Amino acid sequence: MSAGDWLRTFPGVLGNEPLARHSQFGVGGPAQWFITTRDATVLGDVLRRCAGSGVTVTMIGAGSNTLISDDGIDGLVVRHNDRRLRVVDDHTVELGAGCMMPRVALDCASRGLAGVEFGIGVPGTCGASVYGNAGAFGTEIADVLIDCTSLEPSGSPVTLTADACDFGYRHSRFKDDLRANAIVSARLRVHADDPGKVRERTDSIQAERKASQPYGIRSLGSVFKNPPGDKAGRLIEAAGLKGRRSGGAQISPKHANFIVNVDHATAADVLHLVGVAHDTVRGRFGIDLEQEIIVLGRHGAGEQRG
Repeated sequence: MSAGDWLRTFPGVLGNEPLARHSQFGVGGPAQWFITTRDATVLGDVLRRCAGSGVTVTMIGAGSNTLISDDGIDGLVVRHNDRRLRVVDDHTVELGAGCMMPRVALDCASRGLAGVEFGIGVPGTCGASVYGNAGAFGTEIADVLIDCTSLEPSGSPVTLTADACDFGYRHSRFKDDLRANAIVSARLRVHADDPGKVRERTDSIQAERKASQPYGIRSLGSVFKNPPGDKAGRLIEAAGLKGRRSGGAQISPKHANFIVNVDHATAADVLHLVGVAHDTVRGRFGIDLEQEIIVLGRHGAGEQRG
């Protein structure tokens, strides 16, 4: 059976699916094939079939730090949307890869479990957060991860401790030698605390986020990594680029390291602003900003996850 034959008949697979509807940023062309999975067994079967038939697999999360090409993505795009949160004990919670981190922070707060309050400021999934070692307001996934489980292209599960993930600033092994693996779950370290006090901390982080970052508008999150000893947003603002527009995209007037979708932006609009910000900062200050957003798809940056 050819790749096209089994994909056309596999339950839940959609052809030529617009990816803008699967991205928080609301931008992206069509996936050649698309499926949402919630069960790791089903995902393992999909990965095995793709490996055996030569179909390229692209895993996506919520699309909060991922820009999808206007021309879409070839092969099969998979969103593993397991949103189950299980309290193992007073020290451990287990999350499906599809759990949204703000929801995790609030659910843990209601249960009197502290340690993941920072998740209220991470508008992405658990799986994507492990992949990119996401963080906010001084805490990142590397600080709280016990271990995570991913599936190899063969569908076989492999569990890695936090140390084995080789975490760095917005980096993990899933961007390097394990980039073909699909993260399906993670266990995070928590501790018991008064629910009211935990919620006070999540509220404080949320208030700080609302005060300092664009809120209530489609955003790609931090566009560039902060260079050592400085802030990308400060450099872009100092270069006079706050509020700069290209088509429907804009460098946020509130925080210059965010690009927002103000009027039906395209990926091309965003990439133009990314280039302007990078080149202007390098020309003015001699600093080569490193991109944090992931670009997926035809004519994209070749990344496989976000």
